[in-house]
Amino acid sequence: MQQLVFRTKQVRDRELEAAKNLGVSPAQLMQRAAQSCLAALERQQPAPARIMILCGPGNNGGDGWVLARLASCAGYQVTVVASEPKTELAKQAADAWHDQQGQVEPLAQLDRTHLAEYDIIVDAMMGTGLTRDLDPMYQRAVHTLNDAKQFHKLWVLSIDCPSGLQSDTGTPCPIAVEADYTVTFIAWKPGLLTGQGCHYSGRLELAELGISAAFRQLERPFATLIEQEEVTRHLPPRHRSSHKGRHGHVAIVGGRLGLTGAVVLAGQAALRSGAGKVSVLTQPESQATIAAAQPELMVQQTTADDPAAVMQLLQGCDVVVLGPGLGTSSWAQRLCEWLLHSDLPLVLDADGLNLLSDHNEWLPRQAPLWLTPHPGEAARLLNCTTKQVEQDRYAAVEELSHRYQAFVVLKGAGSLITHPEAARLRVCKRGSPALAVGGAGDVLSGIVGSLIGQGLAAETVLPVATWLHAVAGEHAAIAGERGTLPSDLFGPLRKLVNP
Repeated sequence: MQQLVFRTKQVRDRELEAAKNLGVSPAQLMQRAAQSCLAALERQQPAPARIMILCGPGNNGGDGWVLARLASCAGYQVTVVASEPKTELAKQAADAWHDQQGQVEPLAQLDRTHLAEYDIIVDAMMGTGLTRDLDPMYQRAVHTLNDAKQFHKLWVLSIDCPSGLQSDTGTPCPIAVEADYTVTFIAWKPGLLTGQGCHYSGRLELAELGISAAFRQLERPFATLIEQEEVTRHLPPRHRSSHKGRHGHVAIVGGRLGLTGAVVLAGQAALRSGAGKVSVLTQPESQATIAAAQPELMVQQTTADDPAAVMQLLQGCDVVVLGPGLGTSSWAQRLCEWLLHSDLPLVLDADGLNLLSDHNEWLPRQAPLWLTPHPGEAARLLNCTTKQVEQDRYAAVEELSHRYQAFVVLKGAGSLITHPEAARLRVCKRGSPALAVGGAGDVLSGIVGSLIGQGLAAETVLPVATWLHAVAGEHAAIAGERGTLPSDLFGPLRKLVNP
């Protein structure tokens, strides 16, 4: 079943209706939520581990109160540190804990020394739906917890959403719990899947609580996750009579002196992901270096003084990738302008994006356009700051797509993909911090070009390419995230494109 993403308000507005349609009461729903969290605790560390549960005033705190009772019955040593419960369900759950003579301490007095006495900390303070900065007391509690986590071997579980995290955008308000594990309920929330939200959420688990199918009948999804089955479906086995002409001719333009490695990585990625032929157009002084680095690349030089000569070199190509190691010289500017005005499918990365941000007059173009910006490049394209892009990555990728009438992937943790006609956004939940290294983006642009050349549908290219890149990064980083090189992705990538 396709993994769907819903905004927080959609879940809040419809979860009780979905539960009621199935004869599940709110109290039963809370019980199921707590049981799913207990299962996560038991997988992490068996009883009689010491657990501190931090409970806030609302139903998220209620989940914590119920979990306290369940965990205690399962043999854990449990202490609840709480503020006054405010909702009816939270009050009932707190009363049940008190009836069990459970230990309770005030949240306002939380300190790092006390936290250090426990093995597991459960964050049930705020949950989803936060739309303003945390109150000072909760800011202090979050800061104390995060500080203690740095100095002691604490494992932190957040219930539904790390407290302080805006669950639709993934931004802290202004601080959020840095969880090791988050169990979120009923549906994936956007903010847990991208940008800073990936850091604060830690490992994510979806607990459907037995009502997700009923909920999905009531709401339209905001986004969908990219999954392996989808990728595999678009990479069928090759025909036994295949030849190189049937698998696309990719042209990569860039590689100025000093940045030749970028275009080599992009070319290698295009080859390793299945392109039939890969040509490189570069400046004369870079030709020999690039040709020596990878003999399978067909390297041509151009001075870019003659548009007709450039287009002659590109004759027979199925797609152009412009940007890896391109620079922003007059040579690069002329090539970018000509290619934007051509009828060739075009992928812009790196300096191709930077040139576009300075020359919107070169648009619109009639042929398909793919953009692959990281947040800094996206900020230049949108004439805003990187911080503004990261504050709402979903809004940023949608604005990029509509402004430039392009297929867009906004790279980073939880890469986001859309295009002007998309019914919903796509989210890549896979990936690794190992990809945070120069050259990783060049590999992605090469994969994108290769898939276009191989004839994948325009709207399919970026979801498949992004997933392949992300998962290849995971596999390459098995020996360690630090020190993984972009070229380490090629072995895993070759396996992934041959499912």
